[in-house]
Amino acid sequence: MGNFMGLVQHPQWSQLLSLFKDMVQVLLRHPLWLSLSIGSTVLSVSLEPSLALLGRNFVNQLQDDSTALEDSLVSYVLVFGGVLVGLGLIKFGDKVLNKIYDLRLIIALQRTYLERRHQERGAQDIARLLYDCDQAKGGMDILYKDAWKIVAGVVSVLVWQLSLAPEWLPALVLAVLPPVLIVLAFGHWIQRLSLDMLRLQGQIAASTDEVNRLRLFAHQETFFQRTIRLEFFKKGSEVLIDLLAWVGLLAVIFLASLWDIGLLPEEVRAGDLALFAVNLNLLSKPMGDIGKVYNKGREAYPALLRVLQPDRAIALGMEKMN
Repeated sequence: MGNFMGLVQHPQWSQLLSLFKDMVQVLLRHPLWLSLSIGSTVLSVSLEPSLALLGRNFVNQLQDDSTALEDSLVSYVLVFGGVLVGLGLIKFGDKVLNKIYDLRLIIALQRTYLERRHQERGAQDIARLLYDCDQAKGGMDILYKDAWKIVAGVVSVLVWQLSLAPEWLPALVLAVLPPVLIVLAFGHWIQRLSLDMLRLQGQIAASTDEVNRLRLFAHQETFFQRTIRLEFFKKGSEVLIDLLAWVGLLAVIFLASLWDIGLLPEEVRAGDLALFAVNLNLLSKPMGDIGKVYNKGREAYPALLRVLQPDRAIALGMEKMN
């Protein structure tokens, strides 16, 4: 307990905790929309693995000679179509609710910045409202959207897999772990580039008069280059996540072929294999999102500080006084 309290009281962790509290305060400005957005997200992600169950049952039915192929196809198409329509409506509602809350969140961030700034700064304030607040919203997404998607997605897939084909669970988990660890290495560069781009936006906003036209063009070109570089790191990490999930599966199969360590079941049924393939794709998505969310948080961190704690951002050199 003493070690935990010491960790919490460490300056870096106490600063993160302070920022977290400010983020929660902003999120709770619209509690109804927040609850509806989280609820629709959890419902949408939790029901998605039901498609894996349908695929498993259909493949097993095809192996059953007592069931006519035409009857199986008709019943499967009807049930599958109904599930797809239901999931589609839930996802549609989720997107609409998230968009509504996103807009309210942007407005709340803008008003929070105006309340906490130490003085009026003209063009710099405009850059904060239009760019920093939009960037900071990405960090807010982690708390009310991304975290719930990851938890609901991982839990629902594991529960479905455990209840339907538990013998495939060790291989499923081991196949999706490598991407999560590797993409964490991109965070430092992403945060540094993000801060550079925030500063450039302020410089662009302050260089719109005719006298500073050449400076404006130079800042725009630099912003273009930094944006491409940031996208390179972000998209590169996402490609690695998608690729390494299947590389992890190949590694699991290779280990299972060399040593009998219980990674794969002794008897492989076509339906269970189809279920595993679908669930691997479903589980690799939220597990991969852990790495993406980490990088997203590093990208949004400078903007969150500049919007929610502008005085501290100045003290840390994240923005300069004119």
